[in-house]
Amino acid sequence: MARFIYEVELRPDVDGGYCVSVPDLEGCFSQGESIEEAMSMAADALMTYVAASIKYGDPIPEPVFGHKAPKGGMVVALSFETDASYLVDGVSPSEAAVILGVSRARVSQMIKAGILDAYTHAGERIVDRVSIEARLAETPMAGRPRKVLEKA
Repeated sequence: MARFIYEVELRPDVDGGYCVSVPDLEGCFSQGESIEEAMSMAADALMTYVAASIKYGDPIPEPVFGHKAPKGGMVVALSFETDASYLVDGVSPSEAAVILGVSRARVSQMIKAGILDAYTHAGERIVDRVSIEARLAETPMAGRPRKVLEKA
């Protein structure tokens, strides 16, 4: 994992809480009810933004330091580590069941049989979207597969 540091602008929101933006990363912003929550959410937004840039080969803008604080707000430097593996490209087993039109138990069976790929991320089971799409592209027959008789 690579380490990054960017300045973030933190300002109070008129409806309460705090808004956070990253001047060096266009479209990277977040919010939170408290300063602590806003900074935690900003770290997640930064990690996701940079991880996506890495995954898709987009250039990662160089950070610029010395931004002026917005009126009533502050500028804080935020350091974080990330890489492309930070992105989760999957769904929960329950969501996979809905997408595939099968039961949750069937999804578990499909994972065990190697029909669907799954992994654990942050303690949660994630079913890979690519394996779901591959399964949808197939035309599985209803019922159990027939046994193939061997010729002697």
